[in-house]
Amino acid sequence: MSAKICRRLLAPVVLLALWEILPRFKIIDPILLPPVSQVLLRGKELFVKGFIFAYVWESVWRVLLGFSIAFTVAIPAGILLGLMPSLEEYFDMLIHLLRPLAPPAWIPLAILWFGIGNAPAVFIIFIGTVFAMLVGTLSATKAVDKRLIKAGLTLGATPSQAIFHIVLPYLAPAILAQMRIGLGLAWMCVIAAEMVAVRGGIGFMMIEARNLFRTEDILLGMMIVGTLGLGLDVLLRLLERRILKWRKGLEAYEFFETARGL
Repeated sequence: MSAKICRRLLAPVVLLALWEILPRFKIIDPILLPPVSQVLLRGKELFVKGFIFAYVWESVWRVLLGFSIAFTVAIPAGILLGLMPSLEEYFDMLIHLLRPLAPPAWIPLAILWFGIGNAPAVFIIFIGTVFAMLVGTLSATKAVDKRLIKAGLTLGATPSQAIFHIVLPYLAPAILAQMRIGLGLAWMCVIAAEMVAVRGGIGFMMIEARNLFRTEDILLGMMIVGTLGLGLDVLLRLLERRILKWRKGLEAYEFFETARGL
């Protein structure tokens, strides 16, 4: 195992060890925080009975659907507003008026509009992710080096060619970063939505566990969400490395690592 992987695993391993030891020695009440081994055994039991897969699948497709809709709206809108300041003036106040509203604040309205079911959960995920990705993309678009655009237009590129061949490649790292941020927010939103708006998914499992005082199930739900979020983030990082190979050797942190002898 490489030193890099060991460094990445160190903090989670320490956390899991503390989680196992502290309740075992009654330093923390094991009813409130069961040992990690007990939580994993509970997960195995639910997996064998087939409950876990159903809960996970319901949450995953809600996250992917809500995130996909938000991504489809936020990225083109962010680029458009970033390239057209006169158009941004019409929407700037509205965006920053709605953006601070936390996703749970939309839950009562979502239930009134869509009732109980998947629609309000997907809406909460959409509304909880779209503004973060839109503002991030808008800011990144404004930071595009205008000298590159000027060079492209001077050499005969049309505005649309400049967008596709200069702006979009320039924005690719920022867009991928916004995707990672958006997916993390989507997982936070789906758990909040499933606790009140639907009868299924990991959030529903956790709120039911709270009502029955099954602390293991609550912690199991948190572990599943964390693991799924990490898995999707790893996939995006792999995609980022594949798409952005051209960045290798251009990142500033490499100078600091070289200076430290890493």
